[in-house]
Amino acid sequence: MTKSIHKIIDERIKKWELEKREDRPIQETVNVIAISRESGSRGYEVAKKLCRETGLDLFHHEIVDAMVETSKNSRVFLETLDEKGMNIVDDIVSNFVTEQHLWPDEYSKLLFKILTTIGKHGNAVILGRGANCVLHKQNALRVRIVAPLIVRRDYIQKSLDLSKDDAQKYLVSTDANRNAFVKRYFNSDATDPANYDLLLNTGTLSVKKAVQVIKCAIS
Repeated sequence: MTKSIHKIIDERIKKWELEKREDRPIQETVNVIAISRESGSRGYEVAKKLCRETGLDLFHHEIVDAMVETSKNSRVFLETLDEKGMNIVDDIVSNFVTEQHLWPDEYSKLLFKILTTIGKHGNAVILGRGANCVLHKQNALRVRIVAPLIVRRDYIQKSLDLSKDDAQKYLVSTDANRNAFVKRYFNSDATDPANYDLLLNTGTLSVKKAVQVIKCAIS
């Protein structure tokens, strides 16, 4: 990545603060895309290409986690919303916790608020971190990228220069960790197709085709 995580975050904050000063309304159209993916399904490539072609901002798990860490001692992200927007974020988080029967810790509370704040600003693609769970009642398109196991294993083996056995272990471990994360923080099943609006198989669709389908879905 050519820019540091914190530089990317600073740029997003400045952009949101400018929009706030311009008194832009909270987004009401589908211009937030939450992408969940199986390991090795090329979901990151899909997200990056989608952002390049649409001008949307990409928030992947490392950026989201850094935003959560920054928020521990600051309301900087929430303050990029007007008072109405801040109240809406609090209401969404409260309702989600109640509906999912969760007892959130500090990390999960901040994570919910960060994801909801990104959703309210719009013009974003959020990769991973259970964004599809938090944004399921907002104007977001929830996408799941999958592929056959052998396709994913071959991709990981080549891209990470691993043996076939190590690539298999990597896939199993990564998917298990991602699924456990979603279960722990959102009490949801990351593999359940009902939790998504669009399911794309990159075993049969190229990255280019997958991006085209997503663009059609939000047009």
